[in-house]
Amino acid sequence: MNKNIKYLAIIISTVLLSCNNSKTEKANNTGKMVAQSDIKKSEGYKLLESKCYICHFKTPDPANINQMIAPPMLRVQEHYKPSYPEKEDFIKAVMAYVNNPSEDKTLMPGAVKKFNLMPKVIYNQNELKLIAETIYNYEFGSAPKVRMQMLRGVQLNNGERWKLKHETIEIVDNIINKLYTFKSDNIADYSQFGKDIFEQAKFIMLDKSYTGTKFEQIHVFFNGAEKDMHSLIEEKSIDNAKKTIEDLKIKFNNFYDFFEVDSPTANNKYSEYRN
Repeated sequence: MNKNIKYLAIIISTVLLSCNNSKTEKANNTGKMVAQSDIKKSEGYKLLESKCYICHFKTPDPANINQMIAPPMLRVQEHYKPSYPEKEDFIKAVMAYVNNPSEDKTLMPGAVKKFNLMPKVIYNQNELKLIAETIYNYEFGSAPKVRMQMLRGVQLNNGERWKLKHETIEIVDNIINKLYTFKSDNIADYSQFGKDIFEQAKFIMLDKSYTGTKFEQIHVFFNGAEKDMHSLIEEKSIDNAKKTIEDLKIKFNNFYDFFEVDSPTANNKYSEYRN
């Protein structure tokens, strides 16, 4: 009898614990929803709506792509959070850029080439801080899947590879060399490596001498690579970081299928890694 009572007590305790856990999980989920709801009611979000959404969409909108005059806020968040995962650092970085937009500071070279530099706007610093904090906290959602269908991949120039400056090819060679020689078991090294190669790639993406279709093809190529670089900066897992390096190798393996140096006498150093 005592044994049965003991089992019954265990069963009752288990059921009660399960119910409590379920209530806690629901409360946590509700809490998250309430938090987002509170953000939309906050002064920071109202400032975001009145001062930022005039130029920035919340998320990419393929149906209104011709109306886009600035990168969507989702993309701003995606580019800044990997480099500045801590809220205070994120806020400072966003404020520094808005207060003094420059190519040196930008983490979005593709957007700068497409939309030009953000004009310098004089903000009340307390308001700007609230806006930056809201960009950090708010869940903008995800980009429409249609976006991936729009990127058909790099296209040749009437069957020929695009001619690029010797300086551009040297940068790409250097990135490729680093990809194939980098080795570490320290996750901080991968983050720094991602920052280093992104800074190099940024020179190409911001190069004002490339225009028209050639410019577009360069940015189609770097679109995926740039995302991997940002992922590398924020990655917390060594295994995932190593996989990202391999993904970058695959992407850069295709670079010389579509681009070549404009000088026939110049040689790149890539062949030793490609073969």
